[in-house]
Amino acid sequence: MINLIVACDLNRVIGKNGKLPWSIKEDWDYFMEKTSGGSMVMGKTCYYEFEPYADGRELIVLTHNVSSKFAKAQAANSLGHALSLATHSPIWICGGEKLYEESMPIADRLYLTKINHSFEGDVYFPDWEKTFPRMVSCTKLDTGKYNLEFMVFEKNT
Repeated sequence: MINLIVACDLNRVIGKNGKLPWSIKEDWDYFMEKTSGGSMVMGKTCYYEFEPYADGRELIVLTHNVSSKFAKAQAANSLGHALSLATHSPIWICGGEKLYEESMPIADRLYLTKINHSFEGDVYFPDWEKTFPRMVSCTKLDTGKYNLEFMVFEKNT
């Protein structure tokens, strides 16, 4: 099974200057719990932010530079190559924007955390509603500072 996992704000912002534009413990805990035990596929920018938390996880990093080496991950030069390297299930697509766009047609589920707030950013999550029209669960959480919606979507069968 291939899953997309992402958190975005009300305007679909997912990044700013190569980092998450927020630090929300509840969202981070959800991400870490959901992706535990699976194979994580991500772009270089996402990897460099995630690297300190990579121990004990299978990480595959997409890069155009086939000679790139990553301390805690395998390198892949295409999405197909990354998927072929994954040895754990499910496979989690963890960003960025271009990787999300490329993997939407082949993904089975979308795990979307909506942060009901607006942040400044320069990277956005692509339109997903036509690809994943069916919500199968939604859990709302008020952190005291932000209202979060942990939603899971599937394609129509």
